[in-house]
Amino acid sequence: MSSIAKFPVEFHVTESSTPDGNYQTLKMSEPRELIQPSALEQLELPSELDLDREIILYNIKPSWLCSHLTILCKTAPWVAYYDINIKKGIVVYSRVSTFEIGDTIPINTNRNPGTAILIGGPPESGKSVLSYALFQALRDQKYNLNVFLKSANWDGEGKWMFEMIQGAIADQLKERNTRRLHEEENGNELMIKFFHDQANGVKNIKDVMDAVLVDIGGKVQEHKLPVLQQCSHYIIISREREKVIEWQNFFGQSLKPLIVIHSVLEERLEILQTDPFLEVVAGPWITGKTVRVPDVILAHILQAINRF
Repeated sequence: MSSIAKFPVEFHVTESSTPDGNYQTLKMSEPRELIQPSALEQLELPSELDLDREIILYNIKPSWLCSHLTILCKTAPWVAYYDINIKKGIVVYSRVSTFEIGDTIPINTNRNPGTAILIGGPPESGKSVLSYALFQALRDQKYNLNVFLKSANWDGEGKWMFEMIQGAIADQLKERNTRRLHEEENGNELMIKFFHDQANGVKNIKDVMDAVLVDIGGKVQEHKLPVLQQCSHYIIISREREKVIEWQNFFGQSLKPLIVIHSVLEERLEILQTDPFLEVVAGPWITGKTVRVPDVILAHILQAINRF
């Protein structure tokens, strides 16, 4: 293992198993703070990285960091980027004829699947804020967890929205990336395919992560059932108490109840019950405000992923 001085993450040189043998892989530890572009000046490749061999970039983010590493590795025979959604390396740079740009390389994970927790509830209840706050909290170094936050909806949202400095630009990008599939002429067919693809993504992510938080969006829809089948537990967050039962009935078909949060705008934490699932009144869950996830909520989640 090699630590990069003055750079806010660690890089590890390992070997990835594939059907054709082992390939050199550069992995990145989860950053505990946002990586700023100015930090690139301090980035150095680990001394044990062999630039005369192939390189698979694994868990590298944000995208501009991955692009910069590709440039730094340009003397390697080829460079691939590991896509966690399909469990394959995708060749993005090549100097040899045996691997061409766009070729894919299946990666063997050989590990037990992680825990996938579905998060849902009515619109404007704070799902995205809660999901990102949980993602940040579970990545605390003391838990030693690899956590992935996946948006399994077409509303254009993602954790990138919370990591952008300029909120107005984030709103514009969200609007541009919103896919109103139900409004298309073949909307039903598109939605079926979309959620099947999302389910496959969750399945593949579980194979390489300890925990996956899946934001399923704000509507109860049968098209989402394939995603439910890839998860084990659910969290409901709702600003309308009467809507909770609808989501419980939907999730209860295949998932274990974990937490129900009655979302409020004021700072508040009231525990209503802890068994058979945690039920609380909690808030606020508002974009742009610092949200600290209550310890009781974290404890239930850590217990579900066997890390408490």
